Amino acid sequence: MEPMANVDACVDAVLAEVGKDLRLATPLGIGKPNHLLNAFYRRARADRSITLTLYTALTLERPKGKSDLERRFLGPLVERVFGDYPDLDYELDRVAGHLPDNVRVIEFYFPAGKFLGNATVQRDHMNTNYTHVARDLAARGVNVAAQAVCAGVVDGRPRLSLSSNPDVTLDLMRVLAARRKAGERNAVVAQINDRLPFMHGDAIVAPDAFDWVVDDPTQSYTLFGPPKASVGDADAMIGLYASTLIKDGGELQVGIGALGDAIAYAL
Repeated sequence: MEPMANVDACVDAVLAEVGKDLRLATPLGIGKPNHLLNAFYRRARADRSITLTLYTALTLERPKGKSDLERRFLGPLVERVFGDYPDLDYELDRVAGHLPDNVRVIEFYFPAGKFLGNATVQRDHMNTNYTHVARDLAARGVNVAAQAVCAGVVDGRPRLSLSSNPDVTLDLMRVLAARRKAGERNAVVAQINDRLPFMHGDAIVAPDAFDWVVDDPTQSYTLFGPPKASVGDADAMIGLYASTLIKDGGELQVGIGALGDAIAYAL
């Protein structure tokens, strides 16, 4: 299948295949196809006969100052660090309390303190262990999966890489494929962002692993990457000592944060 040239054509195809009850799962952090998600959200916002439930984690938003002074201070820094990273329209409306009635965002892993006092968002928090995310999404009847990918060539064949977010997506793709064989209508879609790193191993999939792939070079964008604080002395020493416990050829699951950075650096 040839890639689609624009996101609206992909939205049309998904609506024709799945219908107007969209239960869409999209990855944590930078694995989201922002432009494609904005197209789904805009369509649902304009057509209230569509029900859109988004399942995701750690929605990222460009920093914005609350006062005029904060905005003027942050402006140049945000432009330099975050570049052309596009905000997600659903997040802007959610923060402002303006989500339409036909749209819900079910999410785990909030930025700390971001939604204090926002009762709607807190009610729609999904409490899950990352190991069980695919299982929990399947239990909620997800019928669309949307992922940001990058394109490349492996052994002379065109391939797509799930890049930073191969884990939950691969599990969910298997669930949706099995349900499709049983007669369920669902869709797995992607949008290419050539700024993503091309990761190998299980992250590599054939283009036909997706029903539709959007390839619009004008919509590749800067990856969200806020400046990282330096690793403190205590974390650095813990990382150094912990690294001595890992045998050659061993395996370690490392979390996000200064301690994970320290261990990875020491290894």
